[in-house]
Amino acid sequence: MSRLVVLIVLALLTGCGAAPDSPLADQCDTVPPGAERVVLTAASGVRLGAAVVGPSDASVGMAVAHGAGHTLCDWLPEMSALAERLKVRVIVPDRRGVGSSEGDGEVGELAADLNQALTWLHDQGARKIAVLGSSFGGPIAVLAAQRATGLPMCVAVAVSPLTGIEGGVAPLSESKPVASLWAVAETAFGANATALFEQVPQVKTGQLKILPVGDHSLGLLRSHPEAMAFVDDALRTCRQA
Repeated sequence: MSRLVVLIVLALLTGCGAAPDSPLADQCDTVPPGAERVVLTAASGVRLGAAVVGPSDASVGMAVAHGAGHTLCDWLPEMSALAERLKVRVIVPDRRGVGSSEGDGEVGELAADLNQALTWLHDQGARKIAVLGSSFGGPIAVLAAQRATGLPMCVAVAVSPLTGIEGGVAPLSESKPVASLWAVAETAFGANATALFEQVPQVKTGQLKILPVGDHSLGLLRSHPEAMAFVDDALRTCRQA
């Protein structure tokens, strides 16, 4: 079993560590200025802890599906900087059963849970909606984008993605298109990113970028500016849509 698979398994066994409505400072060691706690309620009644950064009047909103080894705390610094840089609003929910979210990590509910975050952004006034998923969160984000037919989706971004998750997350089997798909990955996950990019239907073809590096997921974005620039460019297309 690979080290990455071991880390994913261990992460999935980690339970809820904070209440969904607890102050962000009680969950995260570092909370960026302006970050706010949000509580989402899934269709099954499960409460999902989330955090939001960026201007409340932003015309573009993005929801993030983090990887198996992460919580929202890991993503807040980068997403806060992105929100400030591009003047977008970003919500990062904890996956059910992880961090500040209730539930047992039911895989079949994960895309619907993320859709709650996308809907929240729209209800708060965002006129264009984007989604980003990394590693384990990659296929969740793509599937949520495929199923968000009632929302003004503009782009789905997949970073170091898996192609699917056993138990109910299978974007390659879904016939619905995404508005546009931008996928970036390191060498080891290049085949996954390519499969999603080539096989998921797109209304407008996005871009695919494979970097000859070994850093994964959030590490890819942190260590390689061209990867974060790729995400920025994907989001900028939302203002052109």
